[in-house]
Amino acid sequence: MMNWHALSQTKQDRIWSEVNKLIKWKPGSSCHHIIPPDPYQVFDISSGMSGKASNDDVVRVLNDLETSILKAFQSCSGKHDVMYALDWQHDGYIFSPHQTMPQDEFGEWPVPVFPNGDYYFFFHQDFSWGLLGDPWKLTITVFGEELLEAIDNDPPILFQNR
Repeated sequence: MMNWHALSQTKQDRIWSEVNKLIKWKPGSSCHHIIPPDPYQVFDISSGMSGKASNDDVVRVLNDLETSILKAFQSCSGKHDVMYALDWQHDGYIFSPHQTMPQDEFGEWPVPVFPNGDYYFFFHQDFSWGLLGDPWKLTITVFGEELLEAIDNDPPILFQNR
């Protein structure tokens, strides 16, 4: 995982503090609303968890999601920019979207884009744009004009059912 580096606990705590202020999120509260900065768009991703889809279809849609999101991250960031990938109550990472993306034994990034049981958040280094995955509401919220435009230009299959 040469491109993905685990954040120190101090750095991770500092980033989560910034994130909680930015998106007005109070994890662990009974109402865990995510309120990102404007502009933003919320995408319903429940079709990615549909029991009606075959395993091959699900794999294809999730691979397309990662590919499309990675292209969007790359188009919105400079070659030397970094991003933060946060997994609620697990290790957070810093990575470059322009370098090779490592995959685990399940073919997923260390923090996947699709929220398959935990909150997965991605932020540009300056927090001007990002992606927020909510596993309970089955949504991915994209915020920041630049990232919204990049995704609108080449949307993942999962986002086309709006």
